[in-house]
Amino acid sequence: MTQQQHYWNGMRVPYITAWTGEFLPQPPVIRIVGRGGEGIGYEDEHPVTDRRHEALWVRSGLAQGRGRPDFNRINVHRQKRAVRYSLCQVCGDTALGWRADDERALHLVGAATPIAEGETTAAPPVHPLCAVEAIENCPPLGRGHAAALVEYSPLWGVAGVVHDPVTLAPLPSPGSRPGDLQHVHVGDKEIRWTLANFTVVSLHGVKAVSPEELRAMAAEEAKWRDAA
Repeated sequence: MTQQQHYWNGMRVPYITAWTGEFLPQPPVIRIVGRGGEGIGYEDEHPVTDRRHEALWVRSGLAQGRGRPDFNRINVHRQKRAVRYSLCQVCGDTALGWRADDERALHLVGAATPIAEGETTAAPPVHPLCAVEAIENCPPLGRGHAAALVEYSPLWGVAGVVHDPVTLAPLPSPGSRPGDLQHVHVGDKEIRWTLANFTVVSLHGVKAVSPEELRAMAAEEAKWRDAA
C-alpha cells in the first residue's frame, strides 16, 4: 500500500517527521516497581502504549499532516513502525524489494565517517531516490553523510534520556552534542530508567556506498519505477 505523501512549501515532508498537531504534553516521571524491578513510569501509565522493551516511552500523537511539519523532530510512532517493518524514512513505503536480486536495505546517516559493522542507529532505511532527495533538502545531511547497504538489522535497544535512580533527574548524555540521546541496550539495567524516544537497531553485513554509487542506484531505481 502506497503511503500518502505530504508537502510543505513545495517540499516533500519525510514520513518520520513530526507535525505540530501531534504534540502531546509530557507528564512527569515517577518511581515505580514493576515486574522487572524499579524504574521510571507515569502516574497514569498505560502498559501497552507507554512501555516497550521495558523502557518508558515519550508520548506523541498520530496526526500526520495536521499543523505544520517540525523538521527538527521525529514522530515516535512512525519511527518505530519504519524500523520494525523496514519502511523508507522519507516516503513511508517498504524500503525492500525494489531490486529483485538484492534484499539488502539502504541506510543513510549524518556522519563524518563510514557506517561501521555492528553500528547502532535509530535511522530507518531509505530508498536510493529518497536518499538523494534527503541529502539535497536536509542541511545536516548535505554537510556530511554516510550510506551503506545492510543485510540485516536486528533490534538492539532504544534511544532516550536516562534518569538518575536516586533523584529521577535526567542524566547528561554521553554524546558529543547537547541533546544527543543515549543508546541503551535492551539487556542493560539502565533501560528501566530510560525515557525512550526511538527504537535502535544494529547494522550487520554492511557494505559502504559511495556518493557516486548512491547516484547510480537512484538512477537504477528511477528506471525500475518508470517500467513498473
